[in-house]
Amino acid sequence: MTSGARQDHEAPSSEHLLYVDHMLRVTCTVMPGPSVIRLIGEIDGCNSAEVSRTLSHAWRIDDELIMDLGGLTFADVSGARALLAFTAAGPVQVRDVPHQIRRLMGLMGVPSFGRPAPGSGQGVDPAL
Repeated sequence: MTSGARQDHEAPSSEHLLYVDHMLRVTCTVMPGPSVIRLIGEIDGCNSAEVSRTLSHAWRIDDELIMDLGGLTFADVSGARALLAFTAAGPVQVRDVPHQIRRLMGLMGVPSFGRPAPGSGQGVDPAL
């Protein structure tokens, strides 16, 4: 469903499970305005390819997306690459980025990646 097809008065639907394994859960909540993709757990070399496929399919759900990383507890370089590929594929707002993920992105040469998680002590980048 694309955001253009939704009516503003519609209530958010339930959370849809997009992917789950023993380390990670990816859900989508279709909402008026951008739908929210949530990642909860860990992304590494074991699941990063499947996470990439799952995130690329999220564009079929909505053409406006928010990726909430507040529940992401770990990502290695392959996980970070999966997240970057998703953000490069279309307009997506990235929010609640944990400090360790922002640090990893900075080490990879991506100094500005989404909005920091609340209480992280990091300011919001003015470009966001």
